[in-house]
Amino acid sequence: MLTIDDCLGLANLEAEEVAQIAAHDHIPFMAALEKGASLLHEPWGDAAVRQMLWDNLCCATCRSAAESASLMMLYNDTCTRHPNPFDRRRSPTRAVGVQRH
Repeated sequence: MLTIDDCLGLANLEAEEVAQIAAHDHIPFMAALEKGASLLHEPWGDAAVRQMLWDNLCCATCRSAAESASLMMLYNDTCTRHPNPFDRRRSPTRAVGVQRH
C-alpha cells in the first residue's frame, strides 16, 4: 500500500506545496496532489505550481506577517526545486481562445 510520503515522492512535491495547491484551487489534499503531479508532467507545470504559490503569497500579505514569511520561504524553496523558466502562457500546446481579425 502507498503512503502519503510515497505519493509525495512520486509527485516530486512537498506536503506544503500540495497544501498550497489545495488552498489555491479549493480542493482536497489528495486531489491537489494528483493535480500537482499532473502539472509537473507538462512543460509549463513548474511555472503553474510557482504561480499558485505566488497567488497564495499575495493574498497572505494582506492577512498576517507570519503567514507571509512562511509562504515566502516556501515559494523560494519551490523556485529552487522547480526552476523551469517555461512560460505556460506562451505554450504552443495551450488552447487559445478564438482569434478575431
